Amino acid sequence: MSLIALAVAAWTANAFWGVVLPTLPLVCLLVAMGGTNAALAIELRSASPRRAVTGVALLLDTGLLTGVLYLVGGPLNPFSIVYLVGVTMAAVTLGHRWALVLAVASNVAYGSTFAYNRPFEFQDPSQGRSVLVFHLYGMWIALAAAAGLIAYFVGHIAEALEAREQELTESRVAAARSERMAALFALGAGAAHELATPLSTIRTAAIELERTLATPHGTASVEDYVSMIRGEVDRCTTVLDGLSGRATAASAPDIGVPLAAIIRDVKIRLGETLSRRLDITIPDSFAPVAAPTEPLCQVLVALVRNAFDASSGDQRVTLRFEQQPVFRAEVRDSGRGMTADEASRAGEPFFTTKPPGAGLGLGLFLARAFANQMGGSLHWRTGIGEGTSVILELPR
Repeated sequence: MSLIALAVAAWTANAFWGVVLPTLPLVCLLVAMGGTNAALAIELRSASPRRAVTGVALLLDTGLLTGVLYLVGGPLNPFSIVYLVGVTMAAVTLGHRWALVLAVASNVAYGSTFAYNRPFEFQDPSQGRSVLVFHLYGMWIALAAAAGLIAYFVGHIAEALEAREQELTESRVAAARSERMAALFALGAGAAHELATPLSTIRTAAIELERTLATPHGTASVEDYVSMIRGEVDRCTTVLDGLSGRATAASAPDIGVPLAAIIRDVKIRLGETLSRRLDITIPDSFAPVAAPTEPLCQVLVALVRNAFDASSGDQRVTLRFEQQPVFRAEVRDSGRGMTADEASRAGEPFFTTKPPGAGLGLGLFLARAFANQMGGSLHWRTGIGEGTSVILELPR
């Protein structure tokens, strides 16, 4: 718009006020300005505008405008106001540093026209007395052009920012929806992971019970199998009760839960046989844990069970707690360990190094999801023949 205004003003000055213009150099400068404006428009419309390219284009445009002012009146040319258009564009698109550079460059360039300029020449020398009137009319036209361009450009930027804000709002809503879906998935995966073992035990006990009842003298162990099935059903019930409260527990942490209570709960869930093979190390003084108790216990039990699954029947597993500077629980086994490829995939849902049917590959996935939800982390150190050490860290 400013380029069109410059061209129209030059034609008007020549046609109505009889100003003599250096046509060829002026046309060359205006064409060059048209080229820089076109390049600038293309760059700003690209997916990722380059700040350096945009800034250089604006500086070049400032230089070309100075050339136009030099040819047509110097400081008397009212179109010096067009310098503000470049400064405004730099401030909106490039930030305050580039805007300051453009402002300084514009002031220096305009100041140079006081010393170096081509004065107005009129076809009728008597018209020179009306140069002030010509200047005032030119200021009016220049102000209209600059104001229109600034209003259009800034308004366009404001609309783009509003559209971007709306996109960000929609993205936040979509992210919240995805988070809820992930929570539902984690809940279902947790249920599958926790119930897989007792249901497998129930199935095995039922098969053995059926075989026992089919033998003439097999009734002696019926009570043992029935007791086993009842115990596993109770375990399933406990798991479902815990899962039903997982969401509220994760959003409203139990404040001040003693570590001894958490360890006691973990041992109960592991059972007496595995608890005897578990070495637990805690500091002399340990502050209460400010974390949701139920999910934390489930995570610790899952990590310890994974460690036992990776160990032989005579190997022990270590559970070590630390509290400085964060809550830290480390589970270490002396099993086979994992290769570099297995370690990189560990934590993916449904990836497991256990034999087929021995696990769903959800233990580390759920543990990492819990750690992320609490603002903590879950990582591991492992190597073939070195065992595996899994570290859970939660902010205090």
